[in-house]
Amino acid sequence: MEKFSKWRDSGTGIQPFLQPVPARTQQSAVASVFGVIKSYAVGPVASVVRLAALAAIAALDVVTAALGTLLVVPQIRRGYSRLTRSALARLALFIMGFHTIDAKTVSLRKGRRSTTNGQSAESGDVIVANHVSYIDILWLVARYNPVFVELDNASTRVRPVSMWTALRAPARATPALLPASEAQSLGSVVRDARVKRMGPVVVFPENATTNGRALLQLLPVFEDAANLDEKAKVYVMALKYPAQAFSPVYSLGNQFVHLFGVCAQIYNSLVVRMLDPEDCPRMKDAPALCDEDVEPVDIDDAVADRLMQLSRLRMTKLTAMDKRDFLTFYHKRAKGYRPTI
Repeated sequence: MEKFSKWRDSGTGIQPFLQPVPARTQQSAVASVFGVIKSYAVGPVASVVRLAALAAIAALDVVTAALGTLLVVPQIRRGYSRLTRSALARLALFIMGFHTIDAKTVSLRKGRRSTTNGQSAESGDVIVANHVSYIDILWLVARYNPVFVELDNASTRVRPVSMWTALRAPARATPALLPASEAQSLGSVVRDARVKRMGPVVVFPENATTNGRALLQLLPVFEDAANLDEKAKVYVMALKYPAQAFSPVYSLGNQFVHLFGVCAQIYNSLVVRMLDPEDCPRMKDAPALCDEDVEPVDIDDAVADRLMQLSRLRMTKLTAMDKRDFLTFYHKRAKGYRPTI
């Protein structure tokens, strides 16, 4: 669309903000009839049933979380929270049509097999990933029950947020700045998560969702020494949603309408590629932390390089603030739905 050409990346020619549209293909008469039945009969009914089930799961999550506050011992409370919330997130994904999820650990080194040796992100580690949908949040909760943070676009300070806030965040315009009273260093959040056994800390350095066709410029999260923690391990992962019809990718629009569309599909697909820990950059190699006899590594550049290779996506010159400007322009010309700014 020409009216959105301002937000088409000049280097790659990619528009990373508009919702993906299924490619038009010639179909047989039988396939066309089946498509009509699915779109106007089976799909809407299935979506209503699934949404009712998701509402029940949401209510159950509120109840189990309230019961968890009664547990006095922190370790027991954390174990209870991870068990219940992860199980409910997995159930929610299954109800939404994500019956199987293709999650694999891979190595970027040719001819080398992944050797994770059972390694997985733990409390106080940092998970860095691209962000293409609120469904990313559900998968991360099902797998890790982590701590989510919002990023300040200027200072790269962070603010821990709840799972529910993280789920709603893609429907809102990215805040330009965080309140000074709530912003803190990533390093302090990581250390707090380690001490309290709260799970790994998830960072989306793009700081906004895209349509999955390219990456936005990553914020230099690890440039500030206060955001580093020598004990923390960095894990890099990429998420994709292959789709031939309605896409689970969510970049803009009414979130409930999009969720209705996701639930109207017979099944949905999610592909997760986790980088072998041996290939991930190490915080202790950052210039501010490494020994004098060790070659320092720019952690932000290393993360960007690995994320591009892992996702097989090109990086644009556009940023989260461009996404914010795009949404303002988009909704000035759209009727009805307005984002929360």
